[in-house]
Amino acid sequence: MSAGEGVGPEYQVEIQNPAGNPQRFNVASFSIEGESGDYFLLRFQESKNSQIDHLLKNYEMLFKNIGDALLTIDLQGRILSANPAFHKMLGYVEQERPDSITCLYVNKEELEDKLIRLLEKDTVYNLETHFYTKDRKIKRVLDCSWVIRNQRGVVNGYTVQFKDVSYLKNLESRLHISERSYSLLFDTLLSSIIIVDPFGKILNINFTAEKLFGYKWEEISGQDYDSVFRPKADDSTQRRPSLTSILEQADHNNGRYIESEVPRICKDGTVRFTYTSYGAVKSSSGDIIAYSIMEKDLTERVILEKKLKESFQQIKQTQSAATLGFARLTEYRDKNAGKHLHRIREYTRVLATTLKQIPKYSGYITDSYIEDLCLSSVLHDVGKVAIEDGILLKTGKLDQTEYERIKDHASMGGDALSEVDSELKHMSFLTIGKEVAYYHHEWWNGQGYPQGRKGDKIPLSARIVSIADVYDALTSERPYKEASSHEQAVDLIVKESGTHFDPEIVDAFIGNEQIFKRIKIFNEFEEHPETIDDLIGSREIKPGANAP
Repeated sequence: MSAGEGVGPEYQVEIQNPAGNPQRFNVASFSIEGESGDYFLLRFQESKNSQIDHLLKNYEMLFKNIGDALLTIDLQGRILSANPAFHKMLGYVEQERPDSITCLYVNKEELEDKLIRLLEKDTVYNLETHFYTKDRKIKRVLDCSWVIRNQRGVVNGYTVQFKDVSYLKNLESRLHISERSYSLLFDTLLSSIIIVDPFGKILNINFTAEKLFGYKWEEISGQDYDSVFRPKADDSTQRRPSLTSILEQADHNNGRYIESEVPRICKDGTVRFTYTSYGAVKSSSGDIIAYSIMEKDLTERVILEKKLKESFQQIKQTQSAATLGFARLTEYRDKNAGKHLHRIREYTRVLATTLKQIPKYSGYITDSYIEDLCLSSVLHDVGKVAIEDGILLKTGKLDQTEYERIKDHASMGGDALSEVDSELKHMSFLTIGKEVAYYHHEWWNGQGYPQGRKGDKIPLSARIVSIADVYDALTSERPYKEASSHEQAVDLIVKESGTHFDPEIVDAFIGNEQIFKRIKIFNEFEEHPETIDDLIGSREIKPGANAP
């Protein structure tokens, strides 16, 4: 087979490609001589114009759909073309677009400077410039431009890509402002702030912290917080949880934890007390990257409170001593009364403390109530100062008239304390004292005096002191009687449960009767230490037996 004389003339045809778009081809024909005869072959070659058209269509699609603004501009500043992103960025529709780029610039010098640099280097990148929008708002954009040359290589315009960075720049500015504000706030807050990492290592401290603890940031940066600020345990500063354990508790409490009166050791060795708030510092993803420890100095308040407590305690002691001294006016007339008031006070404390365990009384019998009741219990017989010696100190049995007179001490004592209490503008131990003085001889069944009150109409304070008083009266020697044994006194009180005494308080007494016995023995020994031989001799000691 051999080729023919040559190729025939070329001509162009247009054929649809698989996508349905027309595509141009250059077609040439030529003949081939074969054994069976002559053949004509057609050669298809894609037209260069078709390739250019295809590229132009792709470029046009890119130009229209790219998210950044694209423009072509001649050297006189006339806008030759602009994509939809440009119109959207500045708020124009295509028909309203300005003819010249110059009128869009806020600062014309920026355009002049760009053209000089562009002609020198053919391209410029990321120049920050400012445009007016259609409604005269200012946009901040990044400008990337490159020159356009004609077929002879002469520059006749340029293409520009504008990226709108107004939001990012505003965000950046706000971030800088926030950073400056944070720094200013961090160093001007009146509270100490220390930043630690999740492991308790010190990252930063503010000016107030430096002033409070005496350290400069450079001295303690990177050190363990506890090793710097946590005092060693002693009598004045008890051992507190470590920082790591506190941070764990903060993690379980939404990243926050608060302590009060926390001891912190300063650079000079002194201890300061602070109100401390621990807070987690989280990243944008929610991970804890650090903790802030904000502390308010409470040292002066703690010292003042300590002094106030000491002063209050001194006042309480003075008050107690004065009250006891006042109550002893009656004892001094009865030389056999001994430590009656001391014992009454301790018996009362035992009963009140036991009753506090009962839910019925837990909200009423507080520590403060117990202290006031114990103090006022010694005033139960204060009215006896008005009773004549002939009756009060009589060695024999009182007749009916004398008995009625001795009963007056309850009303007279209650009236006296009531008058003093009315002078005060708040409740005091005297409020309980007058209850005890008035009603400690009332009976549970209503057969007592002076008013014949019954059951819980008798104040709780008087019901408690009643048992304490009767036990001590039974087990004490008086001019008119011998002392009963502890066991005899217990039997009598149990027997009169529900008649003379409140059954619940009798139960409290039974549960503590051995404590009553020990208080009795201790006071007797204090008062008469020479009786130790009698006390020891009254006990049967068995060989090998342990002392109770």
